[in-house]
Amino acid sequence: MAYRFAVDIGATRTMLALIDEHEPEIIAHERPNTDVLFTGRRPPGMALAGAILHFLRERGVSPTELEGVGVGVPGQVDRENGTVLSCPNLHVLDGAALGPEASAELGVPVYIDNNTNLISLGEHTAGVGKGVEDMAVVFVGSGVGCGLILNGELYEGADGVAAEFGHTKVVPNGLLCTCGGHGCLEMYCSGKALTLVAEQIFKPRDLYALGTRFAGAQLLIEQARAGHAQAREALTEAFIYLGVGLTSLVNLLNPRMIVLGGGIVFAWPEGVDVARDFVMKEALPGARRHLRIEISQLQNYAGVLGGAALVSTKGRAAPHIR
Repeated sequence: MAYRFAVDIGATRTMLALIDEHEPEIIAHERPNTDVLFTGRRPPGMALAGAILHFLRERGVSPTELEGVGVGVPGQVDRENGTVLSCPNLHVLDGAALGPEASAELGVPVYIDNNTNLISLGEHTAGVGKGVEDMAVVFVGSGVGCGLILNGELYEGADGVAAEFGHTKVVPNGLLCTCGGHGCLEMYCSGKALTLVAEQIFKPRDLYALGTRFAGAQLLIEQARAGHAQAREALTEAFIYLGVGLTSLVNLLNPRMIVLGGGIVFAWPEGVDVARDFVMKEALPGARRHLRIEISQLQNYAGVLGGAALVSTKGRAAPHIR
Protein backbone atom coordinates (compact mmCIF):
# COMPACT_ATOMS: atom_id res chain seq x y z
CA MET A 1 0.00 0.00 0.00
CA ALA A 2 1.23 3.52 -0.81
CA TYR A 3 0.68 6.73 1.11
CA ARG A 4 1.38 10.41 0.93
CA PHE A 5 2.97 12.18 3.88
CA ALA A 6 2.45 15.83 4.79
CA VAL A 7 3.95 18.23 7.31
CA ASP A 8 2.47 21.57 8.34
CA ILE A 9 5.09 23.52 10.30
CA GLY A 10 3.71 26.13 12.67
CA ALA A 11 5.44 28.53 15.03
CA THR A 12 4.23 26.55 18.05
CA ARG A 13 3.04 23.16 16.77
CA THR A 14 3.87 21.06 13.71
CA MET A 15 1.41 18.56 12.28
CA LEU A 16 2.69 15.31 10.82
CA ALA A 17 0.15 13.31 8.85
CA LEU A 18 -0.02 10.05 6.93
CA ILE A 19 -2.58 10.39 4.16
CA ASP A 20 -4.22 8.02 1.72
CA GLU A 21 -2.55 7.77 -1.69
CA HIS A 22 -5.60 9.01 -3.61
CA GLU A 23 -8.27 10.34 -1.23
CA PRO A 24 -8.07 13.30 1.21
CA GLU A 25 -8.25 10.85 4.11
CA ILE A 26 -5.90 11.28 7.06
CA ILE A 27 -4.83 7.83 8.27
CA ALA A 28 -2.88 9.04 11.32
CA HIS A 29 -1.48 12.31 12.62
CA GLU A 30 0.24 13.96 15.57
CA ARG A 31 1.23 17.52 16.54
CA PRO A 32 4.60 17.74 18.28
CA ASN A 33 5.93 21.00 19.69
CA THR A 34 7.85 22.83 16.96
CA ASP A 35 10.59 24.08 19.29
CA VAL A 36 11.21 20.52 20.48
CA LEU A 37 11.16 19.19 16.93
CA PHE A 38 13.93 21.53 15.78
CA THR A 39 15.92 21.68 19.02
CA GLY A 40 19.38 20.18 18.87
CA ARG A 41 22.47 20.20 16.69
CA ARG A 42 21.03 18.35 13.72
CA PRO A 43 20.21 20.48 10.63
CA PRO A 44 16.46 21.20 10.41
CA GLY A 45 15.90 18.90 7.43
CA MET A 46 17.53 15.97 9.17
CA ALA A 47 15.60 16.71 12.37
CA LEU A 48 12.34 16.73 10.40
CA ALA A 49 13.25 13.46 8.67
CA GLY A 50 14.00 11.92 12.06
CA ALA A 51 10.56 12.90 13.34
CA ILE A 52 8.91 11.45 10.23
CA LEU A 53 10.84 8.18 10.53
CA HIS A 54 9.87 7.88 14.20
CA PHE A 55 6.21 8.54 13.26
CA LEU A 56 6.31 5.84 10.57
CA ARG A 57 8.05 3.25 12.77
CA GLU A 58 5.40 3.63 15.47
CA ARG A 59 2.75 2.81 12.88
CA GLY A 60 4.57 0.02 11.07
CA VAL A 61 4.99 1.94 7.83
CA SER A 62 8.17 1.93 5.76
CA PRO A 63 9.43 5.11 4.01
CA THR A 64 9.44 3.08 0.79
CA GLU A 65 5.62 3.09 0.99
CA LEU A 66 5.53 6.88 0.65
CA GLU A 67 4.85 8.51 -2.69
CA GLY A 68 6.47 11.65 -1.32
CA VAL A 69 6.36 14.27 1.41
CA GLY A 70 4.78 17.73 1.15
CA VAL A 71 6.01 20.28 3.69
CA GLY A 72 4.42 23.63 4.51
CA VAL A 73 6.75 26.29 5.94
CA PRO A 74 5.56 29.55 7.60
CA GLY A 75 7.82 31.73 5.48
CA GLN A 76 9.29 32.33 2.04
CA VAL A 77 10.75 29.34 0.24
CA ASP A 78 12.70 28.45 -2.88
CA ARG A 79 10.46 25.67 -4.15
CA GLU A 80 12.84 24.59 -6.93
CA ASN A 81 15.75 23.97 -4.56
CA GLY A 82 13.70 22.99 -1.51
CA THR A 83 15.24 25.66 0.72
CA VAL A 84 13.79 28.18 3.15
CA LEU A 85 14.59 31.78 2.25
CA SER A 86 13.27 33.37 5.44
CA CYS A 87 10.98 32.40 8.28
CA PRO A 88 10.21 35.51 10.41
CA ASN A 89 8.35 33.63 13.15
CA LEU A 90 10.69 30.62 13.24
CA HIS A 91 14.23 31.80 12.57
CA VAL A 92 15.73 28.34 13.13
CA LEU A 93 14.55 27.57 9.59
CA ASP A 94 16.13 30.62 7.95
CA GLY A 95 18.27 29.37 5.06
CA ALA A 96 17.59 25.71 5.85
CA ALA A 97 17.99 23.18 3.03
CA LEU A 98 14.86 21.51 4.34
CA GLY A 99 13.87 19.55 1.23
CA PRO A 100 17.27 18.12 0.20
CA GLU A 101 18.25 17.20 3.77
CA ALA A 102 14.97 15.46 4.55
CA SER A 103 14.89 13.75 1.16
CA ALA A 104 18.40 12.35 1.61
CA GLU A 105 17.43 10.87 4.98
CA LEU A 106 14.08 9.46 3.87
CA GLY A 107 14.96 8.31 0.36
CA VAL A 108 11.75 9.80 -1.11
CA PRO A 109 10.93 13.14 -2.80
CA VAL A 110 10.33 16.00 -0.37
CA TYR A 111 8.58 19.09 -1.71
CA ILE A 112 8.29 22.33 0.25
CA ASP A 113 6.08 25.37 -0.12
CA ASN A 114 4.71 28.21 1.96
CA ASN A 115 2.34 26.70 4.51
CA THR A 116 -0.60 28.95 3.62
CA ASN A 117 -0.22 28.02 -0.04
CA LEU A 118 -0.71 24.42 1.03
CA ILE A 119 -3.63 25.40 3.27
CA SER A 120 -5.15 27.05 0.18
CA LEU A 121 -4.68 23.85 -1.83
CA GLY A 122 -6.31 21.91 0.98
CA GLU A 123 -9.32 24.22 1.12
CA HIS A 124 -9.61 24.25 -2.67
CA THR A 125 -9.40 20.48 -3.10
CA ALA A 126 -11.14 19.20 0.04
CA GLY A 127 -12.68 22.11 1.96
CA VAL A 128 -15.35 24.80 1.77
CA GLY A 129 -13.66 26.25 -1.32
CA LYS A 130 -13.80 23.04 -3.32
CA GLY A 131 -14.44 23.97 -6.93
CA VAL A 132 -14.18 27.75 -6.37
CA GLU A 133 -12.01 29.17 -9.15
CA ASP A 134 -10.99 32.46 -7.48
CA MET A 135 -10.43 32.46 -3.74
CA ALA A 136 -8.13 33.64 -0.98
CA VAL A 137 -7.34 31.74 2.19
CA VAL A 138 -6.22 33.76 5.20
CA PHE A 139 -5.08 32.01 8.39
CA VAL A 140 -4.53 34.06 11.53
CA GLY A 141 -2.25 32.27 13.97
CA SER A 142 1.08 33.36 15.42
CA GLY A 143 1.31 35.50 12.27
CA VAL A 144 -0.97 36.00 9.27
CA GLY A 145 -0.64 33.77 6.23
CA CYS A 146 -2.41 33.96 2.90
CA GLY A 147 -2.71 31.79 -0.17
CA LEU A 148 -4.38 32.54 -3.48
CA ILE A 149 -6.24 30.33 -5.92
CA LEU A 150 -6.76 32.27 -9.17
CA ASN A 151 -8.43 30.77 -12.24
CA GLY A 152 -8.41 27.44 -10.42
CA GLU A 153 -4.64 27.38 -9.89
CA LEU A 154 -2.40 28.19 -6.94
CA TYR A 155 -0.88 31.61 -7.61
CA GLU A 156 2.61 32.09 -6.17
CA GLY A 157 3.95 35.10 -8.06
CA ALA A 158 6.99 35.57 -10.28
CA ASP A 159 9.44 34.54 -7.55
CA GLY A 160 7.15 32.32 -5.48
CA VAL A 161 6.56 34.83 -2.68
CA ALA A 162 3.14 36.24 -3.60
CA ALA A 163 0.35 36.74 -1.04
CA GLU A 164 2.45 37.83 1.93
CA PHE A 165 -0.77 39.33 3.25
CA GLY A 166 0.46 39.47 6.84
CA HIS A 167 3.02 42.04 5.75
CA THR A 168 0.50 44.34 4.14
CA LYS A 169 1.08 47.79 5.63
CA VAL A 170 -1.96 48.94 7.60
CA VAL A 171 -0.31 51.58 9.83
CA PRO A 172 2.28 53.95 8.29
CA ASN A 173 5.44 53.95 10.44
CA GLY A 174 3.69 51.56 12.81
CA LEU A 175 4.98 48.79 15.05
CA LEU A 176 8.23 47.05 14.11
CA CYS A 177 7.51 43.62 12.63
CA THR A 178 9.71 40.54 12.80
CA CYS A 179 10.15 40.88 9.02
CA GLY A 180 12.02 44.16 9.62
CA GLY A 181 9.24 46.38 8.28
CA HIS A 182 6.86 48.65 10.18
CA GLY A 183 3.08 48.68 10.41
CA CYS A 184 2.45 45.15 9.08
CA LEU A 185 -1.02 43.69 9.51
CA GLU A 186 0.21 40.78 11.62
CA MET A 187 1.50 43.22 14.25
CA TYR A 188 -2.13 44.24 14.80
CA CYS A 189 -4.02 40.98 14.30
CA SER A 190 -2.18 37.74 15.16
CA GLY A 191 -1.02 35.72 18.14
CA LYS A 192 2.07 37.87 18.59
CA ALA A 193 0.01 41.08 18.22
CA LEU A 194 -2.51 39.99 20.85
CA THR A 195 0.32 38.94 23.15
CA LEU A 196 1.72 42.48 22.99
CA VAL A 197 -1.71 43.91 23.81
CA ALA A 198 -2.20 41.46 26.69
CA GLU A 199 1.08 42.58 28.25
CA GLN A 200 -0.45 46.03 28.58
CA ILE A 201 -3.66 44.76 30.18
CA PHE A 202 -2.69 41.89 32.47
CA LYS A 203 -0.11 41.41 35.18
CA PRO A 204 3.14 39.56 34.30
CA ARG A 205 2.41 36.75 36.75
CA ASP A 206 -0.87 36.00 34.94
CA LEU A 207 0.98 35.72 31.64
CA TYR A 208 3.90 33.68 32.90
CA ALA A 209 1.58 31.21 34.62
CA LEU A 210 0.46 29.87 31.24
CA GLY A 211 4.04 29.15 30.15
CA THR A 212 3.36 29.14 26.39
CA ARG A 213 5.02 31.11 23.61
CA PHE A 214 1.95 33.25 22.91
CA ALA A 215 0.51 33.14 26.42
CA GLY A 216 -0.80 36.68 26.11
CA ALA A 217 -3.04 35.85 23.17
CA GLN A 218 -4.36 32.78 25.00
CA LEU A 219 -5.08 34.78 28.15
CA LEU A 220 -6.68 37.63 26.22
CA ILE A 221 -9.11 35.28 24.47
CA GLU A 222 -9.90 33.37 27.68
CA GLN A 223 -10.67 36.63 29.48
CA ALA A 224 -12.74 37.93 26.56
CA ARG A 225 -14.86 34.79 26.73
CA ALA A 226 -15.34 35.49 30.43
CA GLY A 227 -16.62 38.99 29.63
CA HIS A 228 -13.49 41.08 30.28
CA ALA A 229 -14.34 44.42 28.60
CA GLN A 230 -10.79 45.45 27.64
CA ALA A 231 -10.02 42.01 26.25
CA ARG A 232 -13.15 42.08 24.08
CA GLU A 233 -12.32 45.59 22.85
CA ALA A 234 -8.79 44.48 21.96
CA LEU A 235 -10.07 41.53 19.94
CA THR A 236 -12.63 43.68 18.16
CA GLU A 237 -9.91 46.16 17.21
CA ALA A 238 -7.66 43.34 15.97
CA PHE A 239 -10.37 41.98 13.68
CA ILE A 240 -11.16 45.47 12.39
CA TYR A 241 -7.54 45.63 11.28
CA LEU A 242 -8.04 42.27 9.59
CA GLY A 243 -11.08 43.75 7.84
CA VAL A 244 -8.94 46.66 6.64
CA GLY A 245 -6.47 44.27 5.06
CA LEU A 246 -9.19 42.07 3.57
CA THR A 247 -10.88 45.10 2.01
CA SER A 248 -7.70 45.93 0.09
CA LEU A 249 -7.42 42.28 -0.97
CA VAL A 250 -11.02 42.24 -2.21
CA ASN A 251 -10.64 45.51 -4.13
CA LEU A 252 -7.40 44.31 -5.72
CA LEU A 253 -8.29 40.73 -6.69
CA ASN A 254 -12.10 40.43 -6.61
CA PRO A 255 -12.12 36.84 -5.25
CA ARG A 256 -15.39 34.92 -5.10
CA MET A 257 -14.56 33.57 -1.64
CA ILE A 258 -12.30 34.28 1.32
CA VAL A 259 -11.73 31.41 3.74
CA LEU A 260 -10.61 32.41 7.23
CA GLY A 261 -8.94 30.09 9.70
CA GLY A 262 -6.02 29.70 12.07
CA GLY A 263 -5.75 29.45 15.84
CA ILE A 264 -6.93 32.99 16.55
CA VAL A 265 -9.96 32.72 14.25
CA PHE A 266 -10.96 29.32 15.62
CA ALA A 267 -10.57 30.55 19.20
CA TRP A 268 -12.55 33.76 18.61
CA PRO A 269 -14.95 33.10 15.68
CA GLU A 270 -16.97 36.20 16.64
CA GLY A 271 -14.13 38.16 15.08
CA VAL A 272 -15.08 36.86 11.63
CA ASP A 273 -18.34 38.83 11.80
CA VAL A 274 -16.36 41.97 12.73
CA ALA A 275 -14.03 41.55 9.75
CA ARG A 276 -16.85 40.54 7.40
CA ASP A 277 -18.98 43.57 8.37
CA PHE A 278 -16.05 45.90 7.71
CA VAL A 279 -15.39 44.40 4.28
CA MET A 280 -19.05 44.45 3.27
CA LYS A 281 -19.24 48.11 4.25
CA GLU A 282 -15.93 49.37 2.84
CA ALA A 283 -15.06 47.23 -0.20
CA LEU A 284 -16.08 48.38 -3.64
CA PRO A 285 -19.71 47.37 -4.35
CA GLY A 286 -18.82 45.42 -7.47
CA ALA A 287 -16.06 43.50 -5.70
CA ARG A 288 -18.18 42.55 -2.69
CA ARG A 289 -21.45 41.84 -4.47
CA HIS A 290 -20.96 38.07 -4.81
CA LEU A 291 -18.25 37.67 -2.18
CA ARG A 292 -18.49 34.97 0.47
CA ILE A 293 -16.38 35.06 3.63
CA GLU A 294 -16.37 31.65 5.33
CA ILE A 295 -14.64 29.93 8.25
CA SER A 296 -12.52 26.92 7.33
CA GLN A 297 -14.28 23.59 7.77
CA LEU A 298 -11.01 21.68 7.67
CA GLN A 299 -9.75 23.49 10.77
CA ASN A 300 -6.10 22.57 11.45
CA TYR A 301 -6.05 19.82 8.80
CA ALA A 302 -6.12 22.04 5.71
CA GLY A 303 -2.32 22.35 5.58
CA VAL A 304 -1.57 18.64 5.56
CA LEU A 305 -4.33 17.93 3.04
CA GLY A 306 -2.75 20.60 0.86
CA GLY A 307 0.63 18.98 1.39
CA ALA A 308 -0.81 15.71 0.14
CA ALA A 309 -2.25 17.52 -2.89
CA LEU A 310 1.22 18.95 -3.57
CA VAL A 311 2.72 15.46 -3.56
CA SER A 312 0.08 14.30 -6.03
CA THR A 313 0.71 17.31 -8.26
CA LYS A 314 4.48 16.75 -8.31
CA GLY A 315 3.96 13.01 -8.36
CA ARG A 316 6.27 10.14 -9.04
CA ALA A 317 7.08 11.70 -12.40
CA ALA A 318 9.26 14.37 -10.79
CA PRO A 319 12.57 14.40 -12.70
CA HIS A 320 14.70 14.52 -9.56
CA ILE A 321 14.40 14.54 -5.81
CA ARG A 322 14.29 17.95 -4.25
